[in-house]
Amino acid sequence: MEPGQLTALTPNEEITLRRVAFGIGGGSMLRVEDVSRLTGLNLIASRGKTLVLTAQGESRIAKRSPERDTLSLKEADALVRALDRKL
Repeated sequence: MEPGQLTALTPNEEITLRRVAFGIGGGSMLRVEDVSRLTGLNLIASRGKTLVLTAQGESRIAKRSPERDTLSLKEADALVRALDRKL
């Protein structure tokens, strides 16, 4: 197994990895520290001005537990309240 598959990521790095997976934000919209580390772990790569997942990055995203990406009702309610305050 490759090192990028075993290495623990911070919550911010996880978010950045998912943003790259979904094609959200170019390199200038993402945290430089996260992009640097994810590139070093061979989870993402640069193609011109676009960041893409490597095969390792795709594999890591595919192995994620769907339960980790869901919010409890309490968490969802708190998120909606926070967003409502911002708008």
